[in-house]
Amino acid sequence: MELAVFTVRDERLEVLLVRGPGNRWALPADEVGEGATLAGAAAQALARQTGVRGIVAEQVVTLDRPPDAVAVAYLALIAAERHPLAPGPDVVEVRWFRHDDLPALGREHADTLSRALRRLRARTAYAPIAFQLLPEAFTLGELRTVYEAVLDERLDPRNFRRDVLAARVVEPLERVRADGPGRPARLYRSVPGAFAVVASERRIARRVRRAGGPADTG
Repeated sequence: MELAVFTVRDERLEVLLVRGPGNRWALPADEVGEGATLAGAAAQALARQTGVRGIVAEQVVTLDRPPDAVAVAYLALIAAERHPLAPGPDVVEVRWFRHDDLPALGREHADTLSRALRRLRARTAYAPIAFQLLPEAFTLGELRTVYEAVLDERLDPRNFRRDVLAARVVEPLERVRADGPGRPARLYRSVPGAFAVVASERRIARRVRRAGGPADTG
């Protein structure tokens, strides 16, 4: 399996890569052992190669790998500061790279990464992806910054605020944050409970998701 793991740092979308002996960078990847589940093998490979543990990865696509193998690609979006990196025994280096400034990757891993990025952007259509990257209390500006990094475009602050509040995926707290001169910003938190895709979420998705091309149905 192959894992495309993303984060947002300094308002930029970044990808986790590993380097084995030599100077060849790649996605974390491994073979699935006999009797192992795909999801379990993906989690174990990621932990062993990078030190990243305790995350939830989404299966993206199954790809043919000549001559007679297949690769199952997984996608995860995590908060980098919560997951210290630790190269495994067969890994020389593990690093975050900006998604638009990567070292050379093999064709197959470059294809996997491209598909995973399209899926990540498409996920803004049906899931509030940014919350797993934010602290419990956040401003709408911080939320918008994550979406801008993932979608790689600027969003109008007033429209974004209106659409997020209309979608009812956040709720205000009785607290504000002063980050400098000017009016303190209201703090919010994600609405607890299971996320249900209803009309309001679809409306915010249509307005917010305008980058990344068509969804990858892989």
